[in-house]
Amino acid sequence: MARRILFPRPRHRYLPVGGALLFLTTISVLVLLSRSIAPPVELYVAALVAGGAGVSLLLWQGGKISTRMVLCIAAMGHFIALFGHAAYEDDYFRFIWDGWRLLETGTPYGIAPATFFDDETVPEAMQDVLAWMNYPELPTIYGPVLQILFAVTTFLGGADEAALRLAFAIATLVLVLLMLRRYEPAQVALFAWNPLVVAETTLHLHPDIILALMLFASVQAGRKHPAIAGIFFGLAAGTKIVALAAWPLLLRLRPVALVTALATLAGLYGIFAAQGQGFGFATTEVFATVWYFNPIAFEGLLLAFGPEWGRLAAFMIAGLLVLWLHASASGFDRVPLAAVFGAILLFAPAVNAWYLIWLLPFSVGRREIWPYVASAVLPLSYLTGLNLELHALEEFEVHPLAQSVEWLTIGAALIFDIMRARPDHSGEPPAPTPIDEARISVVIPALDEERSIGATVRGIIEAAPPGLAEVVVADNGSNDSTGAEAETAGARVVSEPERGYGAACLAALAVVDPESNVILFMDADLSDVPEDAASLIAPIVAGEADLVIGSRTLGEIEVGAMSVPQRFGNWLAPALVRLLWRARYTDLGPFRAIRRDALERLVMTDRDFGWTIEMQVRAAKMKMRVAERPVRYRRRIGTSKISGTLRGVILAGWKILYVIAREAFGDFDRASRSEWRRGPKGRPPEVRPA
Repeated sequence: MARRILFPRPRHRYLPVGGALLFLTTISVLVLLSRSIAPPVELYVAALVAGGAGVSLLLWQGGKISTRMVLCIAAMGHFIALFGHAAYEDDYFRFIWDGWRLLETGTPYGIAPATFFDDETVPEAMQDVLAWMNYPELPTIYGPVLQILFAVTTFLGGADEAALRLAFAIATLVLVLLMLRRYEPAQVALFAWNPLVVAETTLHLHPDIILALMLFASVQAGRKHPAIAGIFFGLAAGTKIVALAAWPLLLRLRPVALVTALATLAGLYGIFAAQGQGFGFATTEVFATVWYFNPIAFEGLLLAFGPEWGRLAAFMIAGLLVLWLHASASGFDRVPLAAVFGAILLFAPAVNAWYLIWLLPFSVGRREIWPYVASAVLPLSYLTGLNLELHALEEFEVHPLAQSVEWLTIGAALIFDIMRARPDHSGEPPAPTPIDEARISVVIPALDEERSIGATVRGIIEAAPPGLAEVVVADNGSNDSTGAEAETAGARVVSEPERGYGAACLAALAVVDPESNVILFMDADLSDVPEDAASLIAPIVAGEADLVIGSRTLGEIEVGAMSVPQRFGNWLAPALVRLLWRARYTDLGPFRAIRRDALERLVMTDRDFGWTIEMQVRAAKMKMRVAERPVRYRRRIGTSKISGTLRGVILAGWKILYVIAREAFGDFDRASRSEWRRGPKGRPPEVRPA
């Protein structure tokens, strides 16, 4: 015991120092190899793989690291890399050419560099650049933000890549500074000291760090500065179009964020629109439909469906995964952008090591090993037939052994993280406590229900368990004597002329007894059986649930009581809720009971058909305790406003799906509002006492 007090974590004391030394050593070795004549690719890749794995292992357990140390060691690594050479890479020749073309003509787009092979007006230095360029028969693919950067670096450095190298080093260090404002230094070191990060930016000259910087800046601005966040989202998409995978985050911010993002992106492309030579989308189409390099999961789809259908299947699977990852996150700061970009790379037909720069900054702070495993093994993709000089392989075919190691290690890491994952219970509200003395308010929205409202009110008064305080009927602009019939039966009537199920419920809630601690909702058409109310209220009073749904699916449905569209919607909506929020519902039934304090935390806002699904989704998002009890469902009296007309069915179905999407992608802090909404649109409701 004494030893543990004196030396609490002896094995972690020197790990950060070892990680820093290994990082600097790895970068130094890579620079020395890159400057040698015909460096052996096997040794180069071995140094990068071993260094990446070793640094991550040394830093994973954490340790005492200062902000200054993280930044200084990262700066030293990039400084060393400034003296290197882009071994096995030639993309930067395109960057220099694009920058020169932009400075000369105002646009780099639309014309393939091969057009200028015999053009004597091209300066000799640029002719040399042109001679080393890859795919010169294709026009440029890079976005307008990068084109502006290329023009600046070409203006400063000419045909020399030194300016590019310095620009990427500065961009990486700026990103590290931003990350240090958000995360602990020991966490940031996993990114800042990752040899792959330095290798694929300052050394190999890949511009993906600009995308990562713009996206991280947009997330950093977030809710506090939504307009600025929108600008950076626009700049990110103007850097590489793949940044659009992060754009659903904009729906979680105030509308100004989306407006500024769209305006920024339109402005960037508008700069080149006047030139009339396109934006590089033709080459993007070639990349999406033809290029194939070092795929992971796409390989299986290719074998199963062939090139065209395999690419389509990969696009659809990756797209659905991206949407699911966005939608299932509980808030803006909880969207796993590392997994979003990881899903894209998992099913992409072309996977290069530098693509990991998109996701590595967003892996920081998460205890997942797959991003670091991927950063250690993806450099094996440099072991191609061209670099190995193996005639048995195609030029850009990765050695089968290297590719197998990639697949196995990344797959094992993903399985490990999935198996280790546990539901996040942080911020979960306390379990409900039993209610010593129930005081129940019944809310009944009604529109043209004079034939049934009286029997409904009398039925719930007779059948309700002890504690019934009142029955409040919200007359939703009826054209008959609904309100009068409700008053005669013993209800208190509130008038809400704005049509809508949710509007009626909100109007009634605005006037319920302040002392009520349980709210029971039911329909006015006698489809709900009042005698079932006791089974809905009992779990709340006992402290077993915050919300109890009366499930018609689990109970008995009278023949003809539910239409086919209702049954389908009753299956689809709960299925979507279960997929996104892991909450099991069997019904959207209106017959339900909820604790008053729980209802106030939900801050209900929907004013029409989305009321019930909004309540259930928000309860799931807030991890409330929700129970279901079987109830009987009878054929209603009169014509249903929803299932009784085609228009009602379509509107209700659309609204339910809209609310699910809004709650999935929206993040407006509704649950943190403390002020209870009073009356329709802030107006005091008109109340007629019983």
